[in-house]
Amino acid sequence: MKLQALFTIKDNQLQKKDGSIFPLEKAEYLNSALCSSSTDLQGKEAALFFIKTPWSAIGKDESSYNEEFLANLRDFLKKLEEISAFAFIIPLADSPVTNQQEKEDFTASCKHCARRIKDCANLIGFSIPEEADPAYFIEELRQKHPHYIFIQSEKGKITLK
Repeated sequence: MKLQALFTIKDNQLQKKDGSIFPLEKAEYLNSALCSSSTDLQGKEAALFFIKTPWSAIGKDESSYNEEFLANLRDFLKKLEEISAFAFIIPLADSPVTNQQEKEDFTASCKHCARRIKDCANLIGFSIPEEADPAYFIEELRQKHPHYIFIQSEKGKITLK
């Protein structure tokens, strides 16, 4: 299943296909541990969510991927679709990333996460973790998800890629 891009980047802003600007500043942050099909969205006014997702929750490598967690995340994203809300996944390195192999492992875990939520049309993309090599991270995730938009934060400035 190939999803179509619902957003583009214009002047470092998210632009919907209808031309309207979608402000990142109004996004609400959520902890992925609280995201499932039973999550109560009553009172949530945001149309954009940044879902903070720890590396340990996804799983550190192929032998430890947490498919139950990823299924719950997918169910939550599907629930957001029902209310016409969108999301970015914000991967968090919750343990030190000290060498190239750990950077690649972190990226591989994010790539696996992306595979498990690939049919969620409302997922705009991922934030590039500080611990990852940005070019490699984008290349790896865009292989199967060319419509993703990436967020990178450097010195307090957000850049869309």
